[in-house]
Amino acid sequence: MWGVQCFRIDTHGEIRGINVPSQPLPRGVMRCTVATTTHTARPSRSADRRSIYRLSRAITVVIVALALGTYFWIPETPLEWTADILLRTYLMFLGTVMAHECTHGQMGPTKKSNFFWGRLALVPCTVPYVNFRKTHLMHHAHTNDPELDPDYWVKPNHWWEVPFRAISVPHHWIVWLKARNRIKQRDVYEWIIHYGVIFALYIGIGLMVGVGRTAVGLFPALFLVSLMLWYPFAYFTHEGYSTGNSEHQSHNYYGKAMFWLTLGLSMHRIHHEHPRLAWIEALPFVEEDPRGFWAGIRLGRDIRPEPAA
Repeated sequence: MWGVQCFRIDTHGEIRGINVPSQPLPRGVMRCTVATTTHTARPSRSADRRSIYRLSRAITVVIVALALGTYFWIPETPLEWTADILLRTYLMFLGTVMAHECTHGQMGPTKKSNFFWGRLALVPCTVPYVNFRKTHLMHHAHTNDPELDPDYWVKPNHWWEVPFRAISVPHHWIVWLKARNRIKQRDVYEWIIHYGVIFALYIGIGLMVGVGRTAVGLFPALFLVSLMLWYPFAYFTHEGYSTGNSEHQSHNYYGKAMFWLTLGLSMHRIHHEHPRLAWIEALPFVEEDPRGFWAGIRLGRDIRPEPAA
């Protein structure tokens, strides 16, 4: 059995504490202990941490370079257009995974460095990092709480709500933060700068390669990445929406294939129980699906239902 979650939220919505596991971690993986600041937990060897920073930063640079650079390739056939959109969708998805690492301080030793890399990682999908960071930390502190978990929004009441909820998540975050008086003046400045840079970047690309080519490469991918991210890796990983023990709140996907394809996002329970682990440090926790490799997305999860009362 895993340990309980230990969190304290300050007036800015920052998490001041982390999960305390009650069983040993795999050899070579850091143990998380209660911290007094957001980015203080570190492995015993600083060289290991610097290697993780370099790995994740290199991945981020490649993701952003490919996501933007491929706009300069002009597809000619329907198959090429489809490949272009699907590739960019996947690159946007991986960018959000790297930005997720930044919310937990895994891309640098300081808050400033994590903000830089988080902003950069989200350029392909155009979402402001500050919104993601604030709401994600609250998601960890209040997992599956209908009132206090901002990501509870993705839980549909009817099947036809799925695409609408998925594409509206970044806008819902703003509404959610505003309703709880968690928007500061510096956040508004961040939005202005962010959207100014995004507008200038994509208009610039459009002027060079064509507005139509840029629009077709961008907007379908934004829609698809919303579905790809928020349902397989937000709804399905919390399906059941337990507010009990952390073991039951979140679910892992089985298999190393899912681990590498998602850069560790498949290990959702492990991440919630050990949020200070970098994505690559979750690899020792991966388990193969006892039902076989082809179990599928819905069946390929390690779901641990709460025991009957």
